[in-house]
Formats: sequence, structure tokens, C-alpha cells
Amino acid sequence: MYTAREPKELIQSFGGHPKEFRLPISDQLQDPVGINMAIITDSILKRGWMPDGFEQKEGFRIYHYKRGGSRGSKGV
Repeated sequence: MYTAREPKELIQSFGGHPKEFRLPISDQLQDPVGINMAIITDSILKRGWMPDGFEQKEGFRIYHYKRGGSRGSKGV
């Protein structure tokens, strides 16, 4: 994935538990300032999820998530 739009759409359309969600992000999307990941993380937090680490692969990372606090609208 090379734009923040694609991950946001995946996050918004996912219907399962956050522990089951895996988000692959290209290293090319990892900008030095962190703007793209801030946009993606905002979508994650809106779901009521929290980051739970990542796996570094060649050319990309696979991000993991877990249920967060009660602030999100869809903590499923």
C-alpha cells in the first residue's frame, strides 16, 4: 500500500476482532515525519483499537492491533 487511503478503507471496512486484523504497510509509506502513519493511526483509534506491535518484513511491516479503551465508537 502506497497511500494512506487504502489502509484507512481496510480499517473502516473490517468487521472482525482487532486481534484478527493485520495491516501491511509498505516501507515507502513510512515517511520521515510520520504523517501517513498518523493518518492511519487516527483511523485505528476511531475504531477503539490500540496498536499492538508489528512484524518487519522485506519492504513492508505488518501491523497488529488490540481492543483499546472505551473512547472508540466500534471497539469490536
